[in-house]
Amino acid sequence: MATQAVSWTRQAFSAASRLPARAVTRKVVVRTLASKADTIKQTVADNKVVVYSKTYCPYCTRVKGLFTELKVPYKVLELDNMGSEGAEIQDALQPITGRRTVPQVFVGGKFIGGCDDTMAAHAAGKLKSVLGEVGISI
Repeated sequence: MATQAVSWTRQAFSAASRLPARAVTRKVVVRTLASKADTIKQTVADNKVVVYSKTYCPYCTRVKGLFTELKVPYKVLELDNMGSEGAEIQDALQPITGRRTVPQVFVGGKFIGGCDDTMAAHAAGKLKSVLGEVGISI
């Protein structure tokens, strides 16, 4: 009797939840990405320099080292220290920047790029100009 009850429960749950569960899951994922995108936009708007990073990433370390060396104040978000929220933010960055990799660097609300882009901008003097536009001199 108990086996039948469990079996019936599994069948009923499976049949009852098939479409609604998928629909609900999609809505939740879309809402989560939308709210994370809003969070990203707000963070980027509220801070002159933002670096989305991971603690173990050598490219992230290089970008953070550059800003530290230049004495540029920046906000860093270490996605790997944020649990599932970090993964959601990384997923939400992709439609905004066209990239999923880190680091992702924003200055004055504009996406600068990753490590290579930031280093190239610095070498060409463009980073100094972009930072100057937001009131940071190096």
